[in-house]
Amino acid sequence: MNPSRWLFVVAFLTTIFSDIAFGQIVPIVSKVSLGQANENRPLSVTVDLTQNVGVTQALFVYRPFGQSEFRELEMMIQGRAASVSVPAEEVVSPYIEYYVRVIMVGGKIETYPVQNPEINPLKIPIKEPDPKDLEVRLMSPVPGSAVALEDLGIVISFFYATPAVDPKATKVFLDGIDVSKEAVLSDDLLIYSPQNFTFPLAVGQHSIRIELVDTAGNQYHTIQQSFMLSTAAALAAEETRFRGRVDGQAEFRNEALASGSATYLRGDLRANAEYSVFTFGGLMHLDNQDKPTVQPQNRFNIFAQTDWLRLEYGDAYPRFPSLMISGKRVRGFTGSLATGVINIDVSLGETARGIEGLIDSVAAIDTSTTVPPRNSRLLQDTTYEFYTGGSFKRNFLAVRTSFGSYDGTQFGIGFVKAKDDIGSVLRATLPQENLVVGTDFRVALDDERFKWESQASLSLTNTDISGGSFSQADYDQLKQQDQETGDNLEKIGKIAERIITINEFLFPTNPVGQGLPSVAFESALTLNYFNNYIFAAFFRRGASYQSFGNDFLQTDIQGFMVSDRIRMFDNRVYLSVSYERKNDNTADTKQGTTNFNNFNSSLTVSPRNFPAFTLGYGFNDRIAEYDIFDPDSSEQSKFADETTNRFFFGGNYDFVAMGNRQNVSLSVSVADKKDRTFFKADQKNLFFQLNWSTEYRIPLQTVVGFSISNNQNNFQTYTVAGQDSVVSVNSFDYTSISVGARYRFLGDKLRLAADVIPIFGSINRVNFQTGALYIFNERHNLEFFLNFIQNSSQADDTIASLMYRFNF
Repeated sequence: MNPSRWLFVVAFLTTIFSDIAFGQIVPIVSKVSLGQANENRPLSVTVDLTQNVGVTQALFVYRPFGQSEFRELEMMIQGRAASVSVPAEEVVSPYIEYYVRVIMVGGKIETYPVQNPEINPLKIPIKEPDPKDLEVRLMSPVPGSAVALEDLGIVISFFYATPAVDPKATKVFLDGIDVSKEAVLSDDLLIYSPQNFTFPLAVGQHSIRIELVDTAGNQYHTIQQSFMLSTAAALAAEETRFRGRVDGQAEFRNEALASGSATYLRGDLRANAEYSVFTFGGLMHLDNQDKPTVQPQNRFNIFAQTDWLRLEYGDAYPRFPSLMISGKRVRGFTGSLATGVINIDVSLGETARGIEGLIDSVAAIDTSTTVPPRNSRLLQDTTYEFYTGGSFKRNFLAVRTSFGSYDGTQFGIGFVKAKDDIGSVLRATLPQENLVVGTDFRVALDDERFKWESQASLSLTNTDISGGSFSQADYDQLKQQDQETGDNLEKIGKIAERIITINEFLFPTNPVGQGLPSVAFESALTLNYFNNYIFAAFFRRGASYQSFGNDFLQTDIQGFMVSDRIRMFDNRVYLSVSYERKNDNTADTKQGTTNFNNFNSSLTVSPRNFPAFTLGYGFNDRIAEYDIFDPDSSEQSKFADETTNRFFFGGNYDFVAMGNRQNVSLSVSVADKKDRTFFKADQKNLFFQLNWSTEYRIPLQTVVGFSISNNQNNFQTYTVAGQDSVVSVNSFDYTSISVGARYRFLGDKLRLAADVIPIFGSINRVNFQTGALYIFNERHNLEFFLNFIQNSSQADDTIASLMYRFNF
């Protein structure tokens, strides 16, 4: 057997086996808390970490339904909690798949779930809005707004109503009183003037209920909205009145863990204010763990905005086309001008701070015989210091100009420039530079039922700018080798070096050459008609494409994706299906091409008075079109030939039993990977979770949970080259039980909580949690938290926290 191939096999198996056998045995996440998971609404996610000693970064890794590529969002770490908000456009039913990746000091990576998170990730069910809510629009008053009594008029539009709706039979209720007989139907508008209302309308909140009836006389749908009633004089005074709010919190936390002890002092302050047409505010997060040796832990941001202009300074996450920027934190200035005719987005600042490398040793080097290594620095004469680590400050500039309205037709062009500051630190290697230029186009019609979105970008990257651009001597040397080529390079280089460093480390040399190595483009079409939500897209990203504004983007890939979400049975049943096919080797420069086929499907049923549930199935194929040597059979085996089947069931039921509110949720996910290569790296994963919460008539809430995680990984190993092969099986299984209670005293001023969470199996520990929250008044409260973790194989952990919250 070829020795290099044998070494490859041994290294591959040893690496995987070592990662499984000696990886972490304590889940890095103890709890996941979710906000309202509604489609096309931002989704807040908070995870409780079992520790934050040594944690440098927490990432929320997710993908919407039907997509195979994961995306990343950096989470804000506050104490042992890390939080993030998933953008509204990424929150799409029926679910989002996700896992959490935590990066520790030294680069160690831990994940939740512990084993194989990419194969069997967790799921967040997403509630789809009822399409009937969009059929009838309350044009006036605007829901949730304040309106003067003199200007009050109720106007209902049936423009988007289906033929099944009978506008003439529609009933309108104002504060629960039927005013349908006084309403006038004119074309697609139903108009009611409250001047003739039976009872006088007082200043304050009022409600409007619209009951739709179909052509058969049956109730079709009900919509309810509210508005605030005021006077013209009061509203005029309100517009010129300064309105503000300040809230914050301060935390003291001590952690005595088996891995070490630490004390944390953290504070958060947020302020928001309004005056006339202006809104402004800011936030600040201070952390005593912010050190020059790690990336920033502190955060701050101040902003001011109107309807058409927003200016920010501090930490921001600029929104640009995804091929250029996505999920990147920029510390500096960010601004957005949106006139609907011409729009400008700008972000200027830094995405990483400079961190000095650590000195290892100092020694003399004879440069006449030895070339100093990259990780060395001349001190004097022949004395050099050697160091490890270190990173440069990365400066960042992004500009996008667009024409038209985002709600209609819009065309944009922009660029992203990121460059390491060589002078920011003394000890670091390989400063880099990246340039991306791109264009995008968007058309949205018929209240966004029709959307066509496209974008294309080109990138250049220089992996070492420490020596600067080519000098005249370098160009002269190139001319000696080839005069014509040297002349052309000098002409182009002299112009291009104004925007990016030109030297031998710039790649690719021809960004639009064979296979368009440095070009990325994608186009997507969305159709939302006839109870179908159809999505179709194609994409291509060259092997050399790279944007320092989007770290998670998969490159050297091309393919297409189609999906449909079908609403049935009065929107009580949703059937979702998607298929994606893609392949790598876009420039035909690899040994062969690897093909990927991904299928996903789910059925969501929400019957009246019965549990709602989702049933899902999907598979992922990865097949390489080239072979490698099989040491077991002495024959050729495909480098990759595997199929992963995935099954999912989730259910939820709200009901009342013995006068107490109950909620039961159940989720089961199974992944089964079959590896048909000689690696035989099969995997089986099962995750089962059951939660039952009860809200009693007394101020008591109890929660009981039970979960099982079973993970099996197979590996083909060899004792002698080509002989005595054996399949090793490694299992990682654990069971968790959680019992918790919450009780409210003193008229809800004092709230007590306690949880016990034992874990058995590959993980053996018992987690005891208790806490108390005391509310002094609506503006001040104090919370105490104590967490004791009894470990079976190491010292016990104790975490205590005291937090004060306030608002004005």
